[in-house]
Amino acid sequence: MANNMWEQTAAMAKQHEQQGGAWLKLANDGDTAVVVFLGEPYPREVVFLDNKFVPFDETLKAQGHKPSLRVALNVAVHGTREVKVMEQAVTFFNTLMELRAKYGLEKWAFEVKRRGAAKDTKTTYSILPDRQLTQEEMAAFQALQQHDLPKLYAAEAAAAASSTPTGTSSNAKAGEPVDVKLAQAMATALKGLPREAVDRFLQKFGVQRIRDIPASKGELARAYVDSLVAEYSPESVADVDPFGP
Repeated sequence: MANNMWEQTAAMAKQHEQQGGAWLKLANDGDTAVVVFLGEPYPREVVFLDNKFVPFDETLKAQGHKPSLRVALNVAVHGTREVKVMEQAVTFFNTLMELRAKYGLEKWAFEVKRRGAAKDTKTTYSILPDRQLTQEEMAAFQALQQHDLPKLYAAEAAAAASSTPTGTSSNAKAGEPVDVKLAQAMATALKGLPREAVDRFLQKFGVQRIRDIPASKGELARAYVDSLVAEYSPESVADVDPFGP
């Protein structure tokens, strides 16, 4: 019984590590997830620069960079039915195409396993059929709301751009709060988003209320709100009101 509890707790810890964002995280060697693939793939030509993938464009082409293909996919975690985004290289996608032809992606849950330590450039991912879905399960998984992948990547790019501090206005004092009208506009936009988005906003700027944001970060905050609006579909936020006095 003791060993079973250790295993159950380890499984729960792994599950919680993968929660809290749009991306499916398999960070370490041996990490696994059982998922159901949803919707259409979203391919991007990218270049790996400064420890991250950036979209390939004419400027990078002129600089002599060669693109590689990355493919994003909506997946639902089998145990929780939480929809995440998985991004993989072309070799993984080719294997997935073979499995799609043989099994049908909508009919099975697949185990994806990482083979390689964190930051290992030779990391690969295996994918194997794990269990066949019933008709009821197939219908339930395919009915799940999926991430809008183009909008998600646009939001990530906007958030990355807004994280770089820009020059502040000369009359914006360090302790001066954000403009009231700007605070109200951001509050109105955030009220139409899920509570998760609101929490992400408050955590990013280290405040409990929007009005506590310093004026020097007003434009940065507005840009981040725009990125969240692009990422999330409108939903009702939780009853606890972070916008009150």
